[in-house]
Amino acid sequence: MLGTLKAARKAHSTTHSGQTDGAVPYLPVELWGLILREAQFDDLLPRYRWLRWYALVCKAWRPYAQQLLFSHVALRGSSHCKAFSSAILSSHSLAHARSLQNSVHTISMVMDHQAFYADAVQLCPRLRELHLCMYHACFRPETYGKLAAAPRSIRALRVRAYHYAALYQLLALFPHVEYIEIDCSGITAPLPDPPPAPPPAWRLRELRYANPRRATHGFVEWALSGPGAGSRDTLEALRVQCPTFSPSLLPELGVTGLRSLAVPRVMRGDDLSGLARLEDVWLTCPRYPSPTFLTLPLGVRHLALHVLGDSDYEDVIAELGRFFVNTGGGIESITYNRRCDEDDSVEDVVALHEFCQSREIAFKLMDPPYGYYAGEHIPFEPVSSCPREMPVSKRRAIQGALLEDVLQWPFRKPTLSRKVGRKMKKALKHTIPAAAFRKR
Repeated sequence: MLGTLKAARKAHSTTHSGQTDGAVPYLPVELWGLILREAQFDDLLPRYRWLRWYALVCKAWRPYAQQLLFSHVALRGSSHCKAFSSAILSSHSLAHARSLQNSVHTISMVMDHQAFYADAVQLCPRLRELHLCMYHACFRPETYGKLAAAPRSIRALRVRAYHYAALYQLLALFPHVEYIEIDCSGITAPLPDPPPAPPPAWRLRELRYANPRRATHGFVEWALSGPGAGSRDTLEALRVQCPTFSPSLLPELGVTGLRSLAVPRVMRGDDLSGLARLEDVWLTCPRYPSPTFLTLPLGVRHLALHVLGDSDYEDVIAELGRFFVNTGGGIESITYNRRCDEDDSVEDVVALHEFCQSREIAFKLMDPPYGYYAGEHIPFEPVSSCPREMPVSKRRAIQGALLEDVLQWPFRKPTLSRKVGRKMKKALKHTIPAAAFRKR
């Protein structure tokens, strides 16, 4: 990275002289700005330290790097929020302040009922994504009024809530969004029945909902039952992580244009015949019992599976083989979401790879989701498009030499102590909120 910055300094020094020594070609500063926009990412996540380095290369680069620094803002508490607002309002010129305000496209923050959190949102007139982690039970009138004036440019809303009342209050303020992701994993209370408010008149293109408790799938019905056809006509991608949700509910609700579906599993009793446009199916818990693929529409072209067990992957692959025959060989790609460590057994990876290779299906090995809510260790995926890019196989693939290395790993049977350690790590990581470890 340091060598790249030195080369960039040298390249910029030739801008005014119009001469180069042949080692580094001259590029207009506007083109460097486009390069920086792409070069800020490492493994699809922006690296702020790199952007700070870019800002020190020269004065011409500084405004581009500063705009990128403010493009994705993470506010992990009241001090961060106040510092962000102060940085905007204390700018050396009005033009510079407006430039920074217009640069903010994504805000991710931990918030409560205090009004200065809403003030930070109001400072960003071109905000496109809002990611919130809400610990409070409800909004104060002042804060709620300021949030109601949030920019209507917001198209994506992610919320991790700990109380249903605050969640329903918030959703009523955003009838114009196209993407919504709701995580209710931290809520212990039952889902309100009936809901405290009617659904907004939104026209969603993608909806994601996670709630590990039973009898909470009613939220999906509520979200898709707005006035008129609404989201039932526009919804293209749906991801539901709820133990009592059945995808057979979708045709009953009138959702027929779905292209991408992510659910824990599909069972033999599910009826998906009404989802004729479905192309992409993601099974996040394809175990206990093993799923069936035979009830899926024959137009499905892309399948994604989460990690399979050491004992049941053979049953899943056999079911995949029967579905492949039914589609007339129409499956184009299979994505396997699994983290691979050298001390793991990778028999399931090898078996899936051989299945795809023998049928000329594109096989992609992917790492689990990445990115986190501000102040939490709860992963999410970025919204690069709405709905999610098709197919899912295009993201974070382990390919080429790295995939070949994984396939060559020797068989290692995991020990009991390692299994217990992994289970404990996963449980502690995903069930204890970061707020529980904060000093009071």
